[in-house]
Amino acid sequence: HRIAVHLSDHDDLEYLGWRVDGPEELDAMAETLSAKGHPFRVASDVEARERHVLGLMKLEDPGGNPTEIFWGPHIENGRPFRPGRPMFGRFVTGSEGLGHCILRQTDEKAARQFYQMLGLKGAVEYHLPLPNGMMAKPI
Repeated sequence: HRIAVHLSDHDDLEYLGWRVDGPEELDAMAETLSAKGHPFRVASDVEARERHVLGLMKLEDPGGNPTEIFWGPHIENGRPFRPGRPMFGRFVTGSEGLGHCILRQTDEKAARQFYQMLGLKGAVEYHLPLPNGMMAKPI
């Protein structure tokens, strides 16, 4: 699954996961995080099983968003997703996952450096006014 909904008493992001290719890449990410002094912990086998993955690290981004890096997700090949309503347009991520994610950040520079350290690159440049007067923009 790419999106999981958990029943809770609060309306918030529980975690955001980023996939790496395998155990060597997870170890390399741990080395990168350690070298940069960014705190993380390797999840227990029980936690990895709860997420249906073979390996998992837990950390927070600079904005405090719970972040997980994993490898070896369980994949249900025989059960393709069928939306509950017709979908139109050309926005198709295929095997690339969700496509977009907007996260609250208090330090844009630190957030950009963090996600670049993870190997992610922003490709969409925009400014999106939000109802509360804040501005969503790329990092």
